[in-house]
Amino acid sequence: MTKNKYKHFNPEVHKIESKIATVRTSFHCKYNINYHIIWIPKYRKEILKGKVIEVLKQIIHGQCQEIGIQELALEVMPDHLHLFVSGKPTIRPVDVIHKLKGNTSRQLRLVFPELRYLGYKNHYGKGFDALWARGYYCGSAGHVSQEQVKRYIQEQMGKPVFEYDIYNCPTELKGQLKIGDFS
Repeated sequence: MTKNKYKHFNPEVHKIESKIATVRTSFHCKYNINYHIIWIPKYRKEILKGKVIEVLKQIIHGQCQEIGIQELALEVMPDHLHLFVSGKPTIRPVDVIHKLKGNTSRQLRLVFPELRYLGYKNHYGKGFDALWARGYYCGSAGHVSQEQVKRYIQEQMGKPVFEYDIYNCPTELKGQLKIGDFS
């Protein structure tokens, strides 16, 4: 089980709480949009070790500057990596992920030709066309919870609260889930 195998992304180490709470300013807006992104090498091979980590961090740092996003934290494990970034509302997370995965894959395989074979000893000269697996995880994060946003909207609108049911909601929770009336 990989849960206890590696130290995982630790927000306290990177002082994420203060970075999440920062509201950034653009020409016509103020925003606080943060993404926690995770991706893995193909077949979850443990190839992110030693010098590869240093070069990978440099590539990601440079790509974040080029894309126009702020790198808040980066943790590289042997078989996956965690990246926490903040970006403008005009930047789509899928574009960020595709650019980062594509550029890091290409540049790492140029610097470390053995990564073309993903650590397989018997490769018979045939390499893989990509370093990273297709999938990824992307979660949004902010400095307030959903409950705080709901409460803020309710207070601002001065409307009564009504109850609603969520699909597959346990019966003991029914009646506790509330949200403002937006009609």
